[in-house]
Amino acid sequence: MTRLTFRGLLHSTVLGLALTAALPALAETTIVVAVEADFSRMDPAASRTWNTFKVVRHIFEGFVEEDLTKGGDAVPEIVPALATSWEISEDGKSYTFTLRQGVTFHDGTPWNAEAAKFNMDRMTNPDFEFFVPTAPGLLSWVFMDLAGYEVVDEYTFRIDLKQPNAEFLRRLSAGGSGAPRMVSPEAVRTFGNDGIEDNPIGTGPFKFVERVVGEKVVIARNEAYWNPDRMPKADTIVLRGIPEVATRELSLMAGEVDIIGTPSPDSIETLQAQGAKIVTGKSPMFYVLWINTKDPHFSDVRVRQAVCMAINREDMAKFQRKGFAVPTWGILNPGGPGYDPAFRDCEYDPEGAKALLAEAGFPDGFETRMDWTFGGGSDVNTKGDAEWLQRDLEKIGIRSSIEMFDNNTFWDMMTAGMREGTGLTSASWGESTFAWLDQVVTTTALPQNCCNSGYYENAKLDQLLSEARASASQEALDAKLHEVRDIVAADMAFTSYYAANSVYATGPTVTGFVLAPQHWIDLTGVTKE
Repeated sequence: MTRLTFRGLLHSTVLGLALTAALPALAETTIVVAVEADFSRMDPAASRTWNTFKVVRHIFEGFVEEDLTKGGDAVPEIVPALATSWEISEDGKSYTFTLRQGVTFHDGTPWNAEAAKFNMDRMTNPDFEFFVPTAPGLLSWVFMDLAGYEVVDEYTFRIDLKQPNAEFLRRLSAGGSGAPRMVSPEAVRTFGNDGIEDNPIGTGPFKFVERVVGEKVVIARNEAYWNPDRMPKADTIVLRGIPEVATRELSLMAGEVDIIGTPSPDSIETLQAQGAKIVTGKSPMFYVLWINTKDPHFSDVRVRQAVCMAINREDMAKFQRKGFAVPTWGILNPGGPGYDPAFRDCEYDPEGAKALLAEAGFPDGFETRMDWTFGGGSDVNTKGDAEWLQRDLEKIGIRSSIEMFDNNTFWDMMTAGMREGTGLTSASWGESTFAWLDQVVTTTALPQNCCNSGYYENAKLDQLLSEARASASQEALDAKLHEVRDIVAADMAFTSYYAANSVYATGPTVTGFVLAPQHWIDLTGVTKE
């Protein structure tokens, strides 16, 4: 037992008073979040990747929002944001938004229908002074049915579509390949399109503070935020892109960061033993395998079928993600519309795959290259995935080299299309909408647009996806997507191999961190005890 003398008590008291006097009246709370890759552009109309949208959605807002504050397994509810309400015409082609009054951008510019039109012009009108040239390609999944839009009055704005779109509101709430979110018109006029990268000014719960490319993005509480239910609990959020999973984990254990995305499945028990909290939940994410239909080796559908049959998905999900994943087949993802867990586009059959290769004229197999990314949101050990697939393919005679790229470089390459000599590539995708299919399988997404990067052309799919968007019921929508799935499976232009849960680890004092079944997170409720 330690004995405290009077002198010791006096010294402790004086020291305590001195320390107390030196502290500010209220310590600020800073949350440091380490995610799986660095961020792309901060301009929502030109941004890419889920990790980037994790930042963008806290600075910028759109007409509507997904409520990610409640967590759980249900698809997040669509809630009002910069629009308080909306009316949909009887034919489903017109959306009239009543805009929220009294909201200003972070620079004091008022939010109103003219600001909405400015942003719509910027995203969709090539004749507009501040048009973003990359926006139509990136945002085609939102505005491909766009017929027009207009200011009705100061706080009423209408968007007209060429046909009904059953997912239009949910697509307005999403992001990752572009984001239909509102930028301060005055900021654009002042800084120009390129200057928005360094001055991203929206209406969201956080204001931009600074960005050090390759190191961090810092955002701070917007004290004038219009929504008291989402007023941030932390003063400051620092977001860091740290691709190396071991570095993320060590940073968490050292107390340098408070939250990390996607720890290695092998490290979960160690992190918990160190006091970390593991937060996991369902996600619509799965891993798609693009096959280069222009490559001489893969132009024959039998070769593409052999690739599908060579993959041991059950073991891959079990051992690569240690149970935090399930095997998948085909082009529809768990958590997305039309998904059927019983569907198979092939069966695991290495001997049958060898026979197909021989039929296609490759009895001794061949050599190819796999272009891979170290990954972004919710990705971990993607090189291990590539090596697993490399081993499975080698068993049937397809000998492949692997080239790895950082996430932003990889997606630039995907936009340009798979390069000559590359037969296979992969990335995580899948959404709670089927919007991503418009970016992957359609002819409008062929290079130089994102991301039909294997040059697959089937105009029938464009029509089916258009009909799916116009569906009057979930059953009709699912039926159209099943047609898409079956055509893609027959042509074997794409397959998939597993779907992973979202997994985060937090420090022991972090509170308020929840996961909804989505690729992005809401950090407004996060703080530290």
